[in-house]
Amino acid sequence: MVPVLAGSLAAGQIWLSHLRYELSLETQKLNTEKQDVLSESGKLRLELASLTRPERLRKLAQEKLGMKPPGPAQVVHP
Repeated sequence: MVPVLAGSLAAGQIWLSHLRYELSLETQKLNTEKQDVLSESGKLRLELASLTRPERLRKLAQEKLGMKPPGPAQVVHP
């Protein structure tokens, strides 16, 4: 009876140790993935800020769409 109980406890310890190891690997993997996502997010925010600069949008509107600032008669004041 005692050897069976000792064997069961030893097997449980081995199983828990293996589970702890697997969870540690998964945590490291997820932390790496999180850092990658945060890095990509920062790059995309920077790109968005660059693409939506008012000077850039103004230049594109004038060059690509032929837009120009409104004349005095085109502005409606409330």
